[in-house]
Amino acid sequence: MSGEEWPGGRASSSTDLEAAAWCFRLKETPTETLLAEFQSWVDASKTNAEAFANAMLVAPMKPAERERIEQFLGQSLPALYKPGRKTRAGSPSATIHTFPAKNHATPLKPSRTGRRWATGAIAAAAMVALTVGLLPNLPLPWLLSPARAETYATGHGDIRRFTLADGSLVTLDTDSRVEVVIDRSKRHALLRRGRARFVVAADPRSFTIQAGNGDVVTAEGAIDVGVDGNAHVELRLRSGSASVKARDTKDKQSESMPLTINRPVLYAGGDFAPRVVTAPTADTRNWPSGWVEYRTIALGELIRDANRYAKRPIILDDPRLASLAASGRFQLTETDRFASRIAELFQLRTSHRADGIHLRPQ
Repeated sequence: MSGEEWPGGRASSSTDLEAAAWCFRLKETPTETLLAEFQSWVDASKTNAEAFANAMLVAPMKPAERERIEQFLGQSLPALYKPGRKTRAGSPSATIHTFPAKNHATPLKPSRTGRRWATGAIAAAAMVALTVGLLPNLPLPWLLSPARAETYATGHGDIRRFTLADGSLVTLDTDSRVEVVIDRSKRHALLRRGRARFVVAADPRSFTIQAGNGDVVTAEGAIDVGVDGNAHVELRLRSGSASVKARDTKDKQSESMPLTINRPVLYAGGDFAPRVVTAPTADTRNWPSGWVEYRTIALGELIRDANRYAKRPIILDDPRLASLAASGRFQLTETDRFASRIAELFQLRTSHRADGIHLRPQ
């Protein structure tokens, strides 16, 4: 939208559009994080500060909304728009609220050019407000800005949840990384490594998750997507509907394959040949809270799963212990408690050393 003609023949810049976006983001009760982000944006340049003052000059706001923004800024801002009163074209009349200026605040004053085109820009501001009203789940910056990738990642042992720009949620497992692009026409995520649970918000735009050489497509629902170190992919639909297809349209299996709730689908990184797992060995639906329930698993593999979260690894001193069969529900993220439970189940001794928690036969 940058470069389009605003009323009065003035071309809008990307800064103008960002300023308009900030007006509408700040209308609701803003969080401390959002206010800090806004202050950094305003302080970044005189152009930003002037553009925001211009936007506030024409933004249709309730008195309480405007007052809240001015109190945060510690500055009064002129306003052409008065609730309950129509503003005549060609005869702008500004309302000014007075607040003591903060010492650190960047001065916010509309440009002279801004005052000349302000009356006509009221129509543009109204159009922006209408757009926000029609698409309440889409924050304005994503309507106005070009596509950009947002990267989310977790370190070793961490499980974190993030809120995306469209209202969707993504929970990242330990050592995971995802890149997300959301703009006016698309919603796309690329899972680089690890595991993620996407809870996709309803939206006219489909949400595509790229994992390995496959694309998972959904409009609304929850799905777990995992990519391991060998680029093997595991998909588990938790709710809603989704399908997966090959990224290479020349692939003979490029037709979409629908996913079934709680029925894992696996495919390798080099060849897109998805297969359904009819009897999975583990129920992983509660992994975001650290819990996994195993039908049966070798103790060595179970220890390996737990060590993905461990600050100090669990070590089996006797290699023969690795082949023992384990089953049950375990919280893998609580390393000490997990090790104690394993020791109790298999009658092992635990020994805490500098290099980790050692388990050995009694």
